[in-house]
Amino acid sequence: MRLSGKILKNVVDVNHWRHSSQAFVAEGQINYIYVQLVDLDQSTKSTNEQSDAFPQFPIRYLSQSTVMSVRANFLNIDEESSYEINASQPFSEDRSIWKFTLNRDQIPAAGNLKITVREDGHDRTFVLRQAIHVDLIDQGGC
Repeated sequence: MRLSGKILKNVVDVNHWRHSSQAFVAEGQINYIYVQLVDLDQSTKSTNEQSDAFPQFPIRYLSQSTVMSVRANFLNIDEESSYEINASQPFSEDRSIWKFTLNRDQIPAAGNLKITVREDGHDRTFVLRQAIHVDLIDQGGC
C-alpha cells in the first residue's frame, strides 16, 4: 500500500471541508495545515476495463493500528531552520484527517512537506510536493 496525503482547506468539521492543491500560510500568524491521508492503491472510480488504482481518485486511509501518530518535517537548506511538528487528530471519528499547528515563528522555507505516519511502531514516509504557499509580510525592498 502506498500512502500519500491531500491538503484540506475551509475545514469546519469532519464532514465540511474541501481539497486544495496547497495550504496557504501567512507569516507572523498561527497557521493550521490539514492533511487527509489517502491510499494511492485504492480508488473511488474503478471500472471493469481498468485497474482499481487511480491515483487521481484515491480513497481516504483509515488505519486499523492501535497506536498511530503523524508528523511533518519542514525542510530548509539551513538545517538549523528546519523543524518538525507532530499532528493532532481534530476529529476522533475520522482517523484520516490530521492537523498541523504552526506557531508565529514557524514559517516554512520550502513548499514540500515530508510526512511520516507511525502505526504500531512502523514508519511510512511520503512527500507532498509544493504543498505549501507562504504569504510573506516583509517582501524587502527600499
